[in-house]
Amino acid sequence: MWTCPICNHKFYNTNQSHSCGHFTVDDFLKGKSETMIDLFNYFISEYRKIGAFDIHPVKTRVALLTKMRFCSINKIGGDYINIHLVFTQSYVDNSCFYKIDNLENRFFVHHFKIHDKTDINKEVTKYMALAYEIGNRKHIQTKS
Repeated sequence: MWTCPICNHKFYNTNQSHSCGHFTVDDFLKGKSETMIDLFNYFISEYRKIGAFDIHPVKTRVALLTKMRFCSINKIGGDYINIHLVFTQSYVDNSCFYKIDNLENRFFVHHFKIHDKTDINKEVTKYMALAYEIGNRKHIQTKS
């Protein structure tokens, strides 16, 4: 892991490109309703049941990372939270993702929204666990 000497955030790659700055989760949550802050905290606590990770707040979002970023809370609206998960393949046959971005057939960013705690259901937690494995770089095969 490489730590940026300016902002002290950890990255898997040395000198990884990032928006360097000192941001906090509180900055991201500033001005949001108690209901949405509670939902944000619930989402984080549900993810922590899957495994340990670091929280990396930047100017416009909050990323979750282990060896690499695997999830991002992109926006908190009046009655929803917009989130994306990172995968190495596209999961088009599901009921939770409204958009999938293809990043050069290397990574597929899957977007979804949660409106309340019940949206973090069995299907979503299955995909959360898969994204967590990507964060731990389980997709990288070691050569013997």
